[in-house]
Formats: sequence, C-alpha cells, structure tokens
Amino acid sequence: MKFMERFNEIANRTLVPIASKLANQRHLASIRDGMVVAIPLSILGGICLIISTPPFKPETLGDWGFISDMLLGWYNWAQANKAMLQLPYNMTMALMGLFVAFAIAYNLAKRYNMAPLNASIVSTAVFLMVSAPVSKAVPVEAINEGTAVADMLGQTGAFIPTTYLDAKGIFTAIIVATGCVEIMQFLLKKNIRFKLPQGVPPAISSSFDAIIPLFLCVIVFYALSLFVQNISGELLPSMIMSILAPAISGLDSLWGICLITMIAQIFWFFGLHGASITQPIRLPFMQMYLVANIAAFSANEEIPHFFTQPFWSYVIALGGGGATLGLCLLLLKSKSAELKTLGTLSIGPAFFNINEPIIFGLPMVLNPMMMIPFIFVPVVNTIITYSCMYFGIVGKGVIETPWTTPAPLGAALGCMDIKAGVLVIGLIILDMILYCLLQWRTLCHSEPPMSPTVNPGSYPGKGA
Repeated sequence: MKFMERFNEIANRTLVPIASKLANQRHLASIRDGMVVAIPLSILGGICLIISTPPFKPETLGDWGFISDMLLGWYNWAQANKAMLQLPYNMTMALMGLFVAFAIAYNLAKRYNMAPLNASIVSTAVFLMVSAPVSKAVPVEAINEGTAVADMLGQTGAFIPTTYLDAKGIFTAIIVATGCVEIMQFLLKKNIRFKLPQGVPPAISSSFDAIIPLFLCVIVFYALSLFVQNISGELLPSMIMSILAPAISGLDSLWGICLITMIAQIFWFFGLHGASITQPIRLPFMQMYLVANIAAFSANEEIPHFFTQPFWSYVIALGGGGATLGLCLLLLKSKSAELKTLGTLSIGPAFFNINEPIIFGLPMVLNPMMMIPFIFVPVVNTIITYSCMYFGIVGKGVIETPWTTPAPLGAALGCMDIKAGVLVIGLIILDMILYCLLQWRTLCHSEPPMSPTVNPGSYPGKGA
C-alpha cells in the first residue's frame, strides 16, 4: 500500500504535469485538430477510389453464378465510369495538403485569439505558391495522331500541378501554416497593420488586417521556395520529403511502430490520452502512407506501407488504448462481482473502440499491477500483424474507415481483405490469454484492484 501511494504521488507530481503540458501545447494541438478535420475527406476519397477500382480482375472470378455476374457487372460499370467515380477522390484525398494547411492555420489562429479565417486564407495561398506553381501544358485530349504541332500548342493552357497537394505536401502544409500564423501573431502583437477609421465595417477592417501579413508571408516562404529551387532544382515540398525520408521509412518499420505504440501506452498509463497526444506525430505519416497505398492498390501494384489507420485502430487500439477488448471479455468471467459488473458495462463501448470505462474503472491508470500487459499487449499485436502483412498473409490498409467501426469488420474493410478480419478475431483471443496469464490473480480476485489517486479528466478524448 505504501509503495502504491508513493508511486502515485511521484507520478502526479512529476510525469503527469509534463505529459499534460505536452498534450496541450498549442502547435501540437493545432496540428492534431487540423489533421482530424481531414479524416472524413480521407474516408470519402478512399471509398470512391475503391468503388472505381474493384479489387479483382474478371479472369480471377470463379463460376459462382449470380455473385460472379454481380462482380463482373461492377467491374464493367467501374471501368466505363472510372473518371466520374474518381472525381471525389481527386477533390478530397488528392488535395489533402491544401485542406490540412487551411485547418491547421485556422486552429492555431483560434488558440492565439486571432481572426482564424484570415490566417487560413493567407496560409492556403502561400502553400499553393510554394507547392503548386502554375505551369504551361497541353491537355492530353488535344494530343492526337495526325494533329499539327501548331494546333496542339494552340491549346496550351495554365495548369496547377497537384503532385504535392496530396499527402506528400502535408509536412509542407504544417510548416507553412504554423509559420504564417506565427508571422501574423508577431505583427498583431507589434500592432503593425493598416489602421482604418472607426466607421469602417468590421468585415472590411478585418480583411485589411491580412494585407501586410500576406505580403510578408509571401516574401518569406516564396523566397525560400525560389532559393531551394535554385540550389536543388526541386520544389520546397520535394526537398522536405527528402529530408524526412529517414523518419518516413523509420515510422513504417516494425521498430518504429512498436516505439510509437509504447509511447502512447505510457501516456495512457499516466492518465493522459495517448492516442491524441501522439496524433500530431503519427497522423501526417499515416495519411501519407494511406494515400500511397490507395494509389498502389488502384494501379494493381504492390502495396508499400504497413502503418495506416486500420493498423492503428484495429490492431494497436483493439477495443481502445491497451487493446482491452480481450480484457473486457475476460472480466465477464471474473470471480469478483465488481469486476464482472465493470466488464458488463465496458464490453459494449469496447466493441466500438471506446474504453475509458475500463481504463479508469479497473483502473489501468497508475496501476503497476496492470502496467506490463497494458503496455505490451498492443506491442505483441503489432509484431504479429506486421509479420502477417510482411509475408503477404493478410493485406495492408488501403482505405480509412471510421475508428468506431467494430474491429473485425473495420479491419476487413480497411485492408479490403477478409483475412484481416479473421486475424483481428485471433488477436482478441490472444489478448484474452495474455491478460489472463499476466494478471490472473488480479482479475479473478474477490476484490477489485486498488484504485490509485488520479484525475481521469486530466485529458479527455476518445478511446481509440
């Protein structure tokens, strides 16, 4: 008892305040909230791309009667209407960086009590300048055999390339959005603005407040972009991606995924929302991986990346932080009446990846007796799933699904592979065994484990 009290006292005095400050840091929080805004766009774009690109070929279909006819009809219809069906993808996921630049600037400006719309517009304009400079090109449909060169050149028009407006431009969007808002905040703090008479309507006055920041942001970032182009021949987003290449490959490795998983679980252990705290770090990478996987899937190429939203939501956070769905099922058989009741109350939300009831009710937070399984069960899930994907036993994530989707269904849809759903069911059973082996005496005791002193409201958020 004295050890537990001493442990809780030290944790609440040292580690919890540090983690709480990190969770509420305005730049990280703005990146997190800005990336979350773009998730519905990812879901819509991914679904539309899958519809336009059926995950099979006619020659691979067996003689299944009515089912084969339906699948063949889907394939032929998708091929005939491919351009129309892919338009939602081109307007959502293919412009992900643009939306992220707008959303991050908006959220950061709100935290500075600035005009958020002005900051968003300035950041978006600057992001377009450095990521998608206008170029001259001839439309593909104008290039026909026998057409004179002069006639084709006569159809030359100005186009905005979208190469770095998708997930490959997310990191540029983060830098541009935060940089523009900081410049605007500095000018506002120094009261450097156009001063208009008091009778001017607020909307007009607010628009004039953005003129000086816009010019300064354009000078800073466009000059940087031109400098990078002169010394490297690459656009600024391309150079940023080259610099981040080790981190991009590292986070997609087994060791990288295990490390970010353990960090999230340690935050959870101290009563802070580990998924939300790590979100600003992992979500830009996960979005970029997912876009690359979708493109490879639609082109019938090998899918390159492991660490996507389905991997996180249905493997690492299987039932919520700590992969506690198996634990909830285990509590239903506990000899303790209180623990059995807790399992009954927690099992419903856990099926939808919400597990605050079990985290704060058992509790998992600041409970040394549950620390080892709580941190390492998700790591075991990660190792098994990564290995299965590496050896081609199950497919990798290609579509983002709502994180509240029940895990087996979400995994099957997210990976477009029913074997992924079967694997998740196996992981649930394995998690039950691991929690049982590691904490059998605690879970089957006649009394529930001691509740440590912790503030469950230290960082609110969802269980996934």
